[in-house]
Amino acid sequence: MKRTLALALGVTFLLCVACVSSLSAAPFLVTVSGQPCLHGLPNWQAIEEDWTKGTPIELKYILFPSGPPQIEAMSAGEWDVGDIGATAAMVASMRFGALVIGISNDESETNDLWVRPDSPLLKNKGANPQYPEIFGSTEDWKGKKILATTMSTGHYALSATLKDLGLKDSDVKIVHMEQGQALAAFTAGEGDIVQLWAPQSYIAESRGWVKVSSGRRAGVMIPGCLLVRKDFAEKHPDMVVEWLDLYMRGVENMKADPAGNVNILYKYFTDYCGMELSKEDVAKEFKLRPLYNVREQVEVLSSPDKAPMWMQGVAQYMLSQGRITQQEYDKYVQANCYVDPKFMKMLEEKRAKK
Repeated sequence: MKRTLALALGVTFLLCVACVSSLSAAPFLVTVSGQPCLHGLPNWQAIEEDWTKGTPIELKYILFPSGPPQIEAMSAGEWDVGDIGATAAMVASMRFGALVIGISNDESETNDLWVRPDSPLLKNKGANPQYPEIFGSTEDWKGKKILATTMSTGHYALSATLKDLGLKDSDVKIVHMEQGQALAAFTAGEGDIVQLWAPQSYIAESRGWVKVSSGRRAGVMIPGCLLVRKDFAEKHPDMVVEWLDLYMRGVENMKADPAGNVNILYKYFTDYCGMELSKEDVAKEFKLRPLYNVREQVEVLSSPDKAPMWMQGVAQYMLSQGRITQQEYDKYVQANCYVDPKFMKMLEEKRAKK
């Protein structure tokens, strides 16, 4: 009897220890990165609205003004997964083996170029009939001073525009500035053209400036990317999928109910990112940035003529800029541009089991 009682007490003790151990186990911390753009919202919203409750992960969010400092931080191991522009994603993949595991949005139209309403560029439109929505002729653009965030998706749109007009970057005067600096400088009268991306573009529009080109108008596809650090993907694939599940929850909410997500996006921009925008401006994000659900993501990532081709276009731009070598370009293309649909497929399978 005593032996039976002792055995029962021992089993009870072990169960209690296991229970306490389980309860005290800390969630797995995933450090995510983003920018003050639409594709940064799901990460912030997941934290703000406690979407991690009941999941094995906890999120820490780091905000960056643009891709270059974001990639520098990634190379130092400061973040694991995140949303980022295509040019920075390409550099991160080529230099550090980072994987593109999703498309955050199509931002071809929201990487754009603006002039003041008295600009001579506005006197001409469609100088190249193949790109009828670009304002200005070759001579109008030549020699102009352009404020731009260089080596970015916006710069990609700028270079594509110049190419459509028979020009190169060397035919204009490009002055590097981060987006906030460029907006302030152009407002103060500096420069002839300013390269922006949303939501700064909406501020430009509110000031009466006119859009003269964009990635879409120049004929290039500019995807926003979901990126994962190489070693994190290799060591913690399940945690990547857990994060992706939360991120795609935000994307699919926005895609299904854009009007219903204006307020939360407005809060992200104004309260968290410190930007001054109207709700009318914020609503434009959903009109100008196509989004992809999980099934669409799998298709886009798996199709050779979709995501890999889009990223190859970015690499061609970087090659033309002399920022990468032909050898690096060839290796990048052979590696399928580091586009990997595996994690999105894992997410689709995970959801199918629920």
